[in-house]
Amino acid sequence: MKHHFSLCLLVGWAIFSCLTACSGNDNLPDNTEGSSDGKFRPAESIVRAFESRYPEATQVSWEEENGYYVADFVMNSRTASAWFGANGEWRLGRIPVAYGEVEPIVADAFALTSYAEWEVKEAYTLNRKELVPVYTLNVTNTHTLSNLYFTRNGDFIKVIDDVNNHTDAPVVIPTALIGAINQLYSNVEIADISVIDVINLEISVGLLQDETYLTAIFSKNYNWIVTFRNLTVASLPPAVWAGFNASPYASLPLSRIRAMQSATATTYLFYLIKNNKTMIAEFNSDGRLTTVISRDHVMAKYLLTI
Repeated sequence: MKHHFSLCLLVGWAIFSCLTACSGNDNLPDNTEGSSDGKFRPAESIVRAFESRYPEATQVSWEEENGYYVADFVMNSRTASAWFGANGEWRLGRIPVAYGEVEPIVADAFALTSYAEWEVKEAYTLNRKELVPVYTLNVTNTHTLSNLYFTRNGDFIKVIDDVNNHTDAPVVIPTALIGAINQLYSNVEIADISVIDVINLEISVGLLQDETYLTAIFSKNYNWIVTFRNLTVASLPPAVWAGFNASPYASLPLSRIRAMQSATATTYLFYLIKNNKTMIAEFNSDGRLTTVISRDHVMAKYLLTI
């Protein structure tokens, strides 16, 4: 199976390769060994590391990909993949699960998205070294194939459209970014990290703090820009909830609520479903409606994909 990297991943690597460790095949150490059937096979130390972690794997095939050894294999009658470093260190596993085995809270969260009527083709658990496990739902509406990512608690992380040009790859988190995160928050786990702006190279970091999901945005120099915090109705300021209920959008299905905190202000984003599409109504702390962001709004891609 050939793996493809998204444009965001490639551009991000070109500027700060320590974020997505894609060193290139030419830099792989010469620790591969031949096999009797002529197929590529890495060194026995790597094969043993794989077999120890995935003893039930069958139909295993190997390839070199962007500085890693990648095993594609079958588990539970479905295709899975795992990535290992040159020293045999496990870096990523993408393991299929039956959709019925996905945590109910994740299925419930999917039902609240604008993709709820799409067909779920596949479900995976995505495990990456240094990050907490997340669920990936591969969904289609006949013309488009997309991946939706959720935490174990059902928090919607992001969506990646046109996944034919994307693969989940290992991530190496720069020490400077970890330091920037620790300056802002304590007791957090990292659930996701990606480049969201290929021009300015802004970095989105998904965090779990006491089971609350945050998305912190940093510049390419790891300076904090803004944080989105998932909220419940009970955790909203009363004035904001009252303002929303008095607005023309109160009757629309509500998929999630987030606080958007910058250095100067905090506003509240209500993600709503209208005609099977997501729109956002933004309110200030006094409960006044300030902005309505539809899918064709200049900020839509930024706010709807993180």
